[in-house]
Amino acid sequence: ESAIDMAACSGQLSLVYQPQAEAATCTVTGFEALLRWNHPIHGFVSPAKFIPAAEACGAIVDIGAFVLKQALIHASRWHERMRVAVNVSPAQIVHADFAELVARLLAETRVDPARLEIEVTESLFINEGDIALKTLEAVKRLGVSVAIDDFGTGYSSLGTLRAFPFDRIKIDRSFVFDMVS
Repeated sequence: ESAIDMAACSGQLSLVYQPQAEAATCTVTGFEALLRWNHPIHGFVSPAKFIPAAEACGAIVDIGAFVLKQALIHASRWHERMRVAVNVSPAQIVHADFAELVARLLAETRVDPARLEIEVTESLFINEGDIALKTLEAVKRLGVSVAIDDFGTGYSSLGTLRAFPFDRIKIDRSFVFDMVS
């Protein structure tokens, strides 16, 4: 936890981008920002290990702001004006100034809000539903799209989909893995 808390300010965190494509045409429409940690001693650390540690020690809010800022800086330099998707922790969403942070970073980087997509998981709505809804509504008012990520795992509920007007639903691969067979 102490190592991940120091990782962002010491330049150990970076982003890679996974293309997102339309299934029907295979046309790339955007990219999802993925956080990577290159520890000076241990090398690349799996996000499955460091994200929970960052959440446990409270570093996830600052790390999340770093990811959002870097993703927008990178997107502002892309030749084609494609969408960039950024996963956001529940801790960030319930943070009082998340929508203000998004607005400020969009203004600083001059990225059109329609090019940003915030991805949240269903677990956000289990404990902090009312706060989450207010924050996501404020983000949508900025012109940013909101996606629900990993739908079909854990708490899958159509009630979650009714609670908020998501722009996209990303169904978890484990939910559809054997669907065609």
